[in-house]
Amino acid sequence: MFNVEPTLNDDQVMQFIHNGYITLENVIDSDYNRECESVGGGGMGDFVQTDEFRRNVLLHPEVAGVVRSLLGANFIVPTNAHHHLFEAPHRGQTWHSDGLTEYGYGITHLQCYYYPKEVRIEDGPTMILPGSHFRLVDREAIAHYGDILGQLSLTVPAGTVAMTRYGIWHKAGPKLNADRRGMIKFSYFRNTMPKRDWVSESDEIPSYQHKGRHPYVTEVESYRDRHRGQLTWNWLCGLTEVEETLPPVKMFNHGIPLSEIRLQ
Repeated sequence: MFNVEPTLNDDQVMQFIHNGYITLENVIDSDYNRECESVGGGGMGDFVQTDEFRRNVLLHPEVAGVVRSLLGANFIVPTNAHHHLFEAPHRGQTWHSDGLTEYGYGITHLQCYYYPKEVRIEDGPTMILPGSHFRLVDREAIAHYGDILGQLSLTVPAGTVAMTRYGIWHKAGPKLNADRRGMIKFSYFRNTMPKRDWVSESDEIPSYQHKGRHPYVTEVESYRDRHRGQLTWNWLCGLTEVEETLPPVKMFNHGIPLSEIRLQ
């Protein structure tokens, strides 16, 4: 099996539970970024199954190390992706969470955004709302929101991979120019029961540490976030019963277990 070592520690896993995302800036090789930058928009099933894409992106040690930390050993490696390519100016999107947003507190799915080219504010960057993965609502019910205190624009250097909880609220920001702006989106899935097997200094499981209140969150909702985070931490550490089907059942769950990957 292709060997992947976990890279996150206890505190970083707690940060991900709280924020719902982690950003790895400028991790993909510049030469390979240029190759991906020129790919057309739309589905990329054949392209992402090449040894080059797997080696340079999907199984890059820093990228796969986060996946290994959050989804466990023998995770499901994507065999499909979509290149969201924008060139003409546009107004941007409304806030939304994607169609089959999960409703449990376990982490079984990571949705990832890879940016082969630098993204500036005028390029219409992806915008996310940290902590919003805990707020599961009808996607149409949040479409009317404008700017939200604490929102984050992913203005990032070339070769950045942002990794998020599937339910995080996001949108494309307004694009003010006619430059090419691409984002390759793909997903990893859990394939093993959760346990605390990321980087740790001791076998003793530490208590969950709440990471504070997000700027848009009230005091009462922050208390709820703390409780939700505790449930997720306990689940990841194997301290509570697993109810989710693994890998999760989804109509777009395209992937193969890490154990089946053979790179030439």
